[in-house]
Amino acid sequence: MTLSAEEDVKRPVTSSDQLTWLDQPVFNELPRLTVERLLVVLILIVTIFSRFYILGERVMSHDEVNHVVPAYDLYQGRGYAHDPVTHGPMQFHLLALSYFLFGDSDFSARIPAALFSIATVACVLFLFRPYLGRAGALLAGLFFMISPYMLFYGRYTRNEAFVGLFGVLTIYAVLHYLEKGKHSTLYLLTTVTALHFCTKETSFIYTAILMMFLLLLVVRDLLHLAQNLPEDTRRTILKALVLLLFALLMVVLAVGLAAYDARIRKIDPQTVTRAYEIAAVLAVLVATGAGGAALVLLIRSLSWKALSALRSFEMLLLVTTLVLPQLTAFPIKMVGSLLGLDWNPLDYGAAGLVRTSIFLLVLVLIAIGIGYTWNLRLWLGNAAVFYAIFTVLYTTFFTNGKGFFTGIVGALGYWLSQQGEFRGSQPWYFYALIQMPIYEFLAVLGLILAVYYALRHNKFATLPGDSPAHAPQQSDAPLQDVDETMPEVYRATMMAYQPQRQPIPTMALLLFWSVLSLVAYSLAGEKMPWLTVHITLPMLLAAGWGVGYLVDTTPWRRLLARNGVLVALLTPVFLLSFAGLLGSLLGDQPPFAGNEIVQLNATSNFLFAALMLAASSGGLVALTRDWSAKDILRVVTVFFFGVVTVLTARAAFMASYINYDTAKEYLVYAHAARGPKDVLAQVEEISRRTTRGKDIIVAYDNAALYPYWWYFRDYPNKRWFSDKPTRDLQEAAVIIVGETNVAAVEPLVRDDYIMFQYMRLWWPNQDYFNLTWQRLWQDISDPKRRAAIFDIWLNRDYKRYAALTGSQTLTLENWDPADRMRMYVRKDIAAQIWEYGAQPVQNVPEPDPYAEQMFNYAPDLVVGQPGDAVQFNAPRGIAVAPDGTLYVADSRNHRVLHLDAQGGLLQVWGSFAETTQAGAAPAGTFNEPWGIAVGLDGSVYVADTWNHRIQHFTADGMFINMWGTFGQASSSSAFWGPRGVAIDEAGRVLVTDTGNKRVLVFSPNGDYITQFGEVGMKLGAFDEPVGLAVAPSGLVFVADTWNHRVQTFSAGGNGLYLPVMEWPVKGWEGQSLENKPFLALGKDSTVFVTDPENYRVLQFQPDGKFLRGWGQYSTLPDGFGLPSGVAVDGDGRVWVTDAANNLLLRFSLPQQ
Repeated sequence: MTLSAEEDVKRPVTSSDQLTWLDQPVFNELPRLTVERLLVVLILIVTIFSRFYILGERVMSHDEVNHVVPAYDLYQGRGYAHDPVTHGPMQFHLLALSYFLFGDSDFSARIPAALFSIATVACVLFLFRPYLGRAGALLAGLFFMISPYMLFYGRYTRNEAFVGLFGVLTIYAVLHYLEKGKHSTLYLLTTVTALHFCTKETSFIYTAILMMFLLLLVVRDLLHLAQNLPEDTRRTILKALVLLLFALLMVVLAVGLAAYDARIRKIDPQTVTRAYEIAAVLAVLVATGAGGAALVLLIRSLSWKALSALRSFEMLLLVTTLVLPQLTAFPIKMVGSLLGLDWNPLDYGAAGLVRTSIFLLVLVLIAIGIGYTWNLRLWLGNAAVFYAIFTVLYTTFFTNGKGFFTGIVGALGYWLSQQGEFRGSQPWYFYALIQMPIYEFLAVLGLILAVYYALRHNKFATLPGDSPAHAPQQSDAPLQDVDETMPEVYRATMMAYQPQRQPIPTMALLLFWSVLSLVAYSLAGEKMPWLTVHITLPMLLAAGWGVGYLVDTTPWRRLLARNGVLVALLTPVFLLSFAGLLGSLLGDQPPFAGNEIVQLNATSNFLFAALMLAASSGGLVALTRDWSAKDILRVVTVFFFGVVTVLTARAAFMASYINYDTAKEYLVYAHAARGPKDVLAQVEEISRRTTRGKDIIVAYDNAALYPYWWYFRDYPNKRWFSDKPTRDLQEAAVIIVGETNVAAVEPLVRDDYIMFQYMRLWWPNQDYFNLTWQRLWQDISDPKRRAAIFDIWLNRDYKRYAALTGSQTLTLENWDPADRMRMYVRKDIAAQIWEYGAQPVQNVPEPDPYAEQMFNYAPDLVVGQPGDAVQFNAPRGIAVAPDGTLYVADSRNHRVLHLDAQGGLLQVWGSFAETTQAGAAPAGTFNEPWGIAVGLDGSVYVADTWNHRIQHFTADGMFINMWGTFGQASSSSAFWGPRGVAIDEAGRVLVTDTGNKRVLVFSPNGDYITQFGEVGMKLGAFDEPVGLAVAPSGLVFVADTWNHRVQTFSAGGNGLYLPVMEWPVKGWEGQSLENKPFLALGKDSTVFVTDPENYRVLQFQPDGKFLRGWGQYSTLPDGFGLPSGVAVDGDGRVWVTDAANNLLLRFSLPQQ
């Protein structure tokens, strides 16, 4: 029968009208290749291509490096130890596997993320058809494919791609179990939850949202059951439900209090009380009590079996008991807060582990008890799956036992501690007003459309089917019998309930998850762009449901039969011309504003848009005159979402394939610029051409650690240096340094290196900080600001905004905030390859600045020659006593010699002994003493260098005391090869702690007073300090060996030693253990320094002006083999030890 036009328009839309097009074969020859299957294949092909296209091109970002390097160590067999800072262990194991299969590279490091992102799209396409509808699942798969966040982080070595798949499977498992009730689905939910807990701490937010939703479902199901129960039972159930809702309210209150407490602690940590923290703890305790009371009431009124028959209750029970031990950090913090104790869940000491074990055991017993009461066999199976996965991954296949505790407590403990850090310092509206509108507007608009349909047609819960719009009103699932042991009243109730025949709350779950995710991540202390993935995920599914509903309810066959093709062609023209008209009216150049060229162009654009709008509108009116208003609105909405889909895909394309290494995009917190990879390419080329491999010496500082920690992983001669570089940096052929350390490196490189500058890291424009309603209104109402912001939104074009704000830092060349870096290439290396800016050159030795003032002085006394009573073996330090006698540190004889003024032996003490792990060497023994000094009372202080201590003796060698152990500079009692010792006018003992690059000051008895110096090159820093002396004025002179200078320090009244000046010493080039210079002060505080490997002694004025020098290489007393110690006696004669020729020489210098 043929319908009239009016009857055809009014005929209701049925599922056969909408869904048959999906079943149509694309080719008659291939009947199984339907439109639906072709679309699925196309979406998957494009998804695969989009995830792998130029996957390795983007520079490895800061956050990626934290994951790829530990995974590389695991791949290399160096093991892996879980650290909550870098989240769960799963990603590291997957990356190590990827390296094993495909080699280690940027590309292979991102393969796991890409595969999981592809799997996410596939799961949406294949698993969600019953819940989103066939069209909805296709659209949701398309939306996941083109989502800017899903695409970008599906190609990024972070956890988001993995969590995306787990989130989709979690939602599917909930819906599927509500529909089917199969235990295999519970195992799927358990497996996915376990993997999520092994991946990232977002698992706690996902689980909390899931548990709250399941709790609300339980409330709904119990209300449904209560309708058929006796009045008394119904009242008891209602009381229990009130308690459950009150418990949920208390949990929300506790979260709010904790978030507020973290915020005020960050703003003003000095005035914070513990009131909010304790209130949050009390709210949790009240919630626990209310929830427990509700459970008791429900069990008493309904019986445990009746409760367990509710699928929502079963899932809530299972998830709660599985994750209960994961919450161990909560009660530790809570009980600690109530007791006023600072119990830290991250305390892995003996006491901390015992405390953790006690709380963990309690929670495990509670979980087991509930599981036993529910369904022991099923619960044990799920618990075994959960904790098998958890234990294997956190212990790295049982090679790191501590990982179990860092996982069970550390993950949540660290995440809780970070909520007070406000990492990124992003505003509360960061997601709602910045990230979602810029990138995920399709997800937001699709969610709004879905909510509209769900409200209008009461579709928050629907039966599974081909389309939620045409879902059957009643399930055709067969009735099932109920446990006969259940009381009759409950059997009748459960028979009437029949969970397998209940509608599935698909839209309710997606809406609840979307809203709660947005609220949770907005309230959390850490707000980072990548967390937008977790907000977007449920919205994309809801958008698929909503747009699918729109597609399913649009009568395409009917409309296409009535000028539909022409309408389809005209509708885009109408939408574009309408957009153009709005753009002209709302832009910064309104029409009819003047006669200038720009204004006339604006007027002409407006008129053309108005003309096209009028023409297309007229055409559409004529073509749709027999259409209903609803059909017209549906078609316009479909085309609108088509445009939005294209814009979303464009935003994703720009972010992932065009702007991926620039700061124009907002979906990364710290963008790695292109510079690091350009530098890497040059280093690889230089190394290949100079070493035929990767053996080049390349140095990088702490700023460039990211990403070169990864990129130089297989360079055997890589060197890392801190913000205190030393002279050995000059050995590097290439030096890479961040801009913060340029000043420290410049004195080292000087004219010996060629410099290139690059951008290392940059952050997105942050003008959205501190938004107010006034600013927001100004941005909306001001045409110029509106147009500038639109340019940023559409094209990431900042030119108009920069001109409007007067900013000079919104071009990629001058972007700020940013961090630049420099690459220095040594000129002799560059000369070998020419392309790097230097022609071949010959190194011409610099002239000796001291040559004209060098003299030939002969010693007037030599001690230690063959046949002498005194013999030395590498003599080092010398000290002159007030009575004119001398003390010499005879280093390799491990003793001290006391000599008269003519070199005659008076006393000798000491023998060899070495400090070992078994204990310190006995008092009075030495292991190569170097430095020696005489105190104000005539006692002797000796630097027992390789026993890492100072020994104190009487003038005749009787032991008094000693102090010091081997250790790093973090301890004031530790030494690392002390060499120089000096006594000031107050009797204080100054010691050069050579290996720790500092000078320590002690009382005469060895009590620590202060210290000064640190490793580095700046004034006041040291690199291998050795000799030191103190002038009567208190001025301290220090031989800063590897910095090739002498520094002077003055003692302030507050006990601090402040640097005064420095002067360079042309010498001390070698870094051998022998090339250690001492210094001494003569008359008028002139400074004598030894230059061991240049075989000379140099004399300077106190201000560093060179006076004279003497010495040459010789194995006889007419020169030096290795001048080491130096001292000046009361007659002005200079004593020098020769550590190579084993002599002590005295010089009487002529007056100048």
